[in-house]
Amino acid sequence: MIPKRKAIPLGPQPLPARGDPVPDYSNPSRRARVVSVVPFFKNNWIEHEPQTSLVNQLLAYMESMQPLLDGPIDGRCLSQDTNAGKSRMIEALVAEAALRREEEGLPSNKYQIIVVELNEATSVKSFFRNILKALDDSHWNNKHDTIDDLEDRIHHFCRKLGVQGLVGDEVQHLDKKSSDATGVTNRLKSFLNRGIVPLILVGNEKAEAFFEKNTDLAARLGTPLVLKPLDPRNDRTDGKLFTAFCKKLDASMVKAKIVDEPAGLDKAGLRSQLVAVSGGHVGRVCRVVCEATIHALWRGSPKVEKHDLSVATRRYAMGPVNWVTRDPFSSSK
Repeated sequence: MIPKRKAIPLGPQPLPARGDPVPDYSNPSRRARVVSVVPFFKNNWIEHEPQTSLVNQLLAYMESMQPLLDGPIDGRCLSQDTNAGKSRMIEALVAEAALRREEEGLPSNKYQIIVVELNEATSVKSFFRNILKALDDSHWNNKHDTIDDLEDRIHHFCRKLGVQGLVGDEVQHLDKKSSDATGVTNRLKSFLNRGIVPLILVGNEKAEAFFEKNTDLAARLGTPLVLKPLDPRNDRTDGKLFTAFCKKLDASMVKAKIVDEPAGLDKAGLRSQLVAVSGGHVGRVCRVVCEATIHALWRGSPKVEKHDLSVATRRYAMGPVNWVTRDPFSSSK
């Protein structure tokens, strides 16, 4: 009696059509191509209307606050899901502000927008010192400084260096019951009351709970800005935006010579599967495609194939980040 074949819960994985069936991690020529992948994805900016719209709104906010400095000003808050493209949008904000400054004939200013990342151990002093460190204050870590001293120096350096905005990233870490978190929150209100610098607070989906709990601060941050995932299956406009993003990503990889041929990310057979894996977040599309590209190049393939996207889904999207529970690139039959 022939035993029954064991069922494959995820479905048979698509086989590669180009390159080797499995990666060859000892191949030096392939390694030379692989090492360029992550830097490319870290620095590659794909024009995407929802992100561009938020960048424009934040730039307008900062500009509108300049005449009000040294008096009460408002802030802004932005939240979006983890790995949805938040970091790239912050980088785009800084880059676009610098570009507009250049177009106005002004000299470049690396302090134009300061970005400071918060973490679970952030206290008032550590937050202020990190701001001063970003401003190249040689005395940023002076242990004798009081909180008021640090805040006054931030005000001084912001005026001296022409700082137009401060971005506090990963603000969700302040959503905890501790004196440190409360202290930072109160000082953020002080920043706005004194009009030290326009303040943009950015976090993941957990940041929404922080804003809801801190109503006094939230009242000063205006209408929350949210970069929502696209819904290509139910919204025609979203469908066009998602397809356009995938097409631009594909073309940018070929143009930068990361791969030799486009994968057809915007075509039937890959597009809807990318929607399923990413949940409509273009940042997650980039993450999955990055992992798939690495796998494809180690195999010696000139392009990313469905096989590589399936591997990336199973090992990354279904693995440590847990975005999905199935592999849409594999047949369920």
